Amino acid sequence: MEIGRIHSFKKVCTQLLLLVLPTIILVAYLLFNANSYFSILQNNSFEQTLFFAAGILSGTIFYAYRLRFVSTTLVLVIAFLIVYNFLDKINSGEFDAFFFSIKFLIFTYLFFAGWVAGFGLSRSRFFTILFSFLLLLLQVLVVSKTSEIYANQLIAAFAPVLFYSLYLVYTAELIRNMNEDEKRYVWFLSKRLAAFILLALTLLVSILLLFNKEFKGVEKEWSGREGGNRSGKQSMTKENRDGTLSNNDQMKMTGSLSKDKRLVFVAKLDNYFPDGKTPNPLYFTSMYYTKFDTLTQTFESDSTLPKNDLFSPDPSRIPLYFSKSDTTVISNSMATLSRKIISADIYKVILSPNEYVAPSTSFFCQPLPVENEYKNQFKSAYRAKMWVSNLNSAYFIYNPAGNKQLETFQQIRFDQLRMAGGYEGVDNSFMNYYTFMPRNNEYNRISELAKSVTKNSPTTVDKMIAIRDYFTSKDEFGQPMFKYSDNPGIPGMPSASKLNYFLFENRKGYCAYYAGATLFMLRSLGIPSRIAAGFLTVDRSNKNPGWYWFYADQAHAWVQLFFPGYGWIDFDTTVPDLNTQQSPQPDGTPPMNTQQAFMVADGKALTVDTIGKKVVMKVSKMLFHDENIKVKNSENLLLDVSIASITKDTGIGKLNDIKPGTSIVAVSYAESLKNIFVNEKDILINVIKKMPSPTPVDEIKIMDNQEGEKQKMNTKSTQSKPIDWISTFWTILLVLVSSVILLFTTPWIVWQYLNFKAKQDFNNKTKSYHINNALFFLLHQLGEIRHHESPEQFAFRLDLKFGTNIKTFILIYQKVKYSNIELSQTETEFISHFYLPVIKVIKSHFSAKAKLIGFMQFLRTYQYFNYHKI
Repeated sequence: MEIGRIHSFKKVCTQLLLLVLPTIILVAYLLFNANSYFSILQNNSFEQTLFFAAGILSGTIFYAYRLRFVSTTLVLVIAFLIVYNFLDKINSGEFDAFFFSIKFLIFTYLFFAGWVAGFGLSRSRFFTILFSFLLLLLQVLVVSKTSEIYANQLIAAFAPVLFYSLYLVYTAELIRNMNEDEKRYVWFLSKRLAAFILLALTLLVSILLLFNKEFKGVEKEWSGREGGNRSGKQSMTKENRDGTLSNNDQMKMTGSLSKDKRLVFVAKLDNYFPDGKTPNPLYFTSMYYTKFDTLTQTFESDSTLPKNDLFSPDPSRIPLYFSKSDTTVISNSMATLSRKIISADIYKVILSPNEYVAPSTSFFCQPLPVENEYKNQFKSAYRAKMWVSNLNSAYFIYNPAGNKQLETFQQIRFDQLRMAGGYEGVDNSFMNYYTFMPRNNEYNRISELAKSVTKNSPTTVDKMIAIRDYFTSKDEFGQPMFKYSDNPGIPGMPSASKLNYFLFENRKGYCAYYAGATLFMLRSLGIPSRIAAGFLTVDRSNKNPGWYWFYADQAHAWVQLFFPGYGWIDFDTTVPDLNTQQSPQPDGTPPMNTQQAFMVADGKALTVDTIGKKVVMKVSKMLFHDENIKVKNSENLLLDVSIASITKDTGIGKLNDIKPGTSIVAVSYAESLKNIFVNEKDILINVIKKMPSPTPVDEIKIMDNQEGEKQKMNTKSTQSKPIDWISTFWTILLVLVSSVILLFTTPWIVWQYLNFKAKQDFNNKTKSYHINNALFFLLHQLGEIRHHESPEQFAFRLDLKFGTNIKTFILIYQKVKYSNIELSQTETEFISHFYLPVIKVIKSHFSAKAKLIGFMQFLRTYQYFNYHKI
């Protein structure tokens, strides 16, 4: 038996030419973009376009016949599964079965997507809208994830998809309603398509011109979010909306690095060599990158890393002179040999108030006041304490690159680390986490290189030295094999590994490339390692030993290796940047905090007298002569703020900024408190009674919680989190499945509503109306459709088929609808007892399967509410 056609040959050809061909062209464009960024696609967009084209052509032609979508597609899916399982079991020797399986999966997904698209374009009226929306959504995900966003790139990315969406909806409807008997059929279509294309292009160009400023705003927002630099280039720091800087929580492999020469912070580091005079600078750490996203080639931080030894407090949320510490990071560092405690005072210039940097391993933070004469330059300050290794030093860490004096200096460090034991006793979960790396051909090349470079290196530190020496080696002409470059370029094949391109081809890059390549070389050798991000330290000051100035272009990344007993040790394999001018030499005198605070009170303001310069605060914590005062209950304290300076983490404030309920810290250096002493038994109320009232204070710092949260949100809002593609896939799938379920259950939901109204209404006039709606909706969904019949003719046909009395109901309903004559007693009783029996009779004529299929026909529901009602 020949399968009947739905579309004529002429209509199918029209669909292939005007719908399918443009769809293939657009998908080719989207696949080309996707291949530029996702390595798993193997940079083969032409072949993938053919996969999709095969699917959409097959689906369009196949479903031109009266074939069921669900059953035929299920057969196709089963066939794909059988082939995939067969390929998975093939023993192909040197042939890479894994990558062949991946290619088959790509073929399967694209062919199936084309197959579904072919069905939708051939048979579904609403598919064009859904398909256009889905393509636009996918383009948004690709662009937002991978591109360096510029206004022109946004337009180039979205204009074709937007134009296609308009074109598809219009053309599909035009073909659906075309008259194939039209004598000038081709001219009819060509004329309307030409007019539409001209109108759509005019509309799109007008929109792009009209919203050009908005596109520029998106460019500024997205490019700043990626790296904190408005040029769209990558930066080791990000600029927050309030103008401050923070370290990025990810490090992306991009084509160029943007550098900023602004002063970020100044630090006094209490660390010297054994002579006690020669400064021993240390790198300042902000975070660690321990994970790698292979799709976007991005190194990321991970708050759930095992043995987390990163102390990351928010200094802006800690009251002045009070402290926050976490000694668990010391035990998590697993470092017991050659360690000591040192301190550092950090004065922020444009570093974000909630950012914390310090040499590793830090465990203590205490906010400090800034002297009045420096408050215009430094916004806030804090003291940090660290459990540092005697083997760490900027002189040791930094790559000497041929400096013989430094190379000799480093040998002391290396000789000691050669005595470190192996990793046999280290926890397996710790080792698995810090030695994990992707496994495919590209990363296998890195592993092979690492083994070749370190083949003559017996110990862990010797392997590290060999890798460092590899980056500083010279070619046969005496020229450096690797060079520093802020613009390393991108591979000719955009989806290729940028690290492989750096290691094996152009050999130019900045710190992210050197640190990333070193990390994977070490991990491939089974050496636990991670990337540290923060600021490299340059000792520029001869007048003020121990003081260091940190500029934005000193933001840096380097590697840390774990040595049993010694903990994490810093190494920097980035070769020197010989062509870039250093940041300017620091000028002026460093800030000195010479005053001693006799009283520090933390609490909330209750009342503020701006005229009398008085503030009443409810004290919850107090330091008095550096002693922590016991607090049983919060107590009120009257403050004299007539000479007090008001500060915030963002700079200088005003007394008017203090409102009732504002969290504040009051600091007093007043001589009147100098000779007041407390003993161990004194509690807060006793100390307050000993102090003069009002108590003179010299500084009030506003610690308002809302401001802190706002600042935190400002910082977070500029971060670009890599998309979790698995979660994104399941989310999109869930939305699509939910939409499909909702679509197919809509007729049943409508029927339940109409049925409920018909059964519950007891007013004869309105009841007949609800019965009419429910009855004929049920019949329509079950395939009994009124075409060009009169109400009586339709009812008569139904009565003959089902043995009902619907014609009598129609006559009574029309009497109710079109006249004001009251119903007779007989008619009233008929209406009251008509509905439930007739519904039961009608349902009995249909099988459960027929009723299920009928109530999954959403188009029938749509048609019912668009037809003229009885």
